[in-house]
Amino acid sequence: MQQNAFVLSLAGTALAAVLGWSSLASAAPQALALTATDDAVKLTCADGICQAEFSAFCLQPERVAPKPGTPYRLTAASTLTIEGHNEAGQTVSLRPGDWLKFAAARSHTAVRIHMDQNELTRRGLTSITIAVADNVALAPEPVEGDDNPITASEMDVVEQIQRPVGATVVDRNSEGMAAARIANRLVNSLPSFEADRTTTGRTWMRLMASARTRGLSPMAERLAQNGYELCRYYADRVLVGDMRGCMQSQHDKLMKVLNSDYWKALNGGS
Repeated sequence: MQQNAFVLSLAGTALAAVLGWSSLASAAPQALALTATDDAVKLTCADGICQAEFSAFCLQPERVAPKPGTPYRLTAASTLTIEGHNEAGQTVSLRPGDWLKFAAARSHTAVRIHMDQNELTRRGLTSITIAVADNVALAPEPVEGDDNPITASEMDVVEQIQRPVGATVVDRNSEGMAAARIANRLVNSLPSFEADRTTTGRTWMRLMASARTRGLSPMAERLAQNGYELCRYYADRVLVGDMRGCMQSQHDKLMKVLNSDYWKALNGGS
């Protein structure tokens, strides 16, 4: 506990010195954290694009939240495990590059990782999976004319101090984060509008069973199940078929609570 308190105190001191908490108006949006995944996520291909959503949270409360679609880039110290799979059942390790794109999906709570489907064909692959390692951070792509870009020293603070605090408070959270991961898995399995609620139900049961084998806590199970049941009602009776949109909303609510906890930790728990 004393060590954690020291780290949080150090975070607050470094941030105040390097960034200045009073500087609220910024041109560049927040650096984001991609939360560590519990298993690889497969990109779904359709209409020439292969993509999936990944849970995220804001690392810099003093900067503005990104608009949907804002492009981001992987920081140098961040690691993804990217594997391509071909028709022969072989697996190929890949390095992220310009072919892999990152964009804010809905403000700071989710990031869309996507690529041109032609890249699969060019590489002789049929699918790609991505696993997010610990302490992964994303910086917004530089914009020409930006009067307040994120500086190299600012990103040093983000990567060396802020992101590790986020790992403790958010990534390793065994309740809200665990529930958000399950919700995100369902989101990635659903079409824009649900065609078959039976298939959705089976997918949900499979996801919950898999999470239980990983030691899902009772509270995490309750949070996940409550969100699913609320969305099941909504997609059946309110906006028929909008299961994906509702589950995105439930995921985002969980991430916003966790993000609030992270911001409090940066301020020393106040």
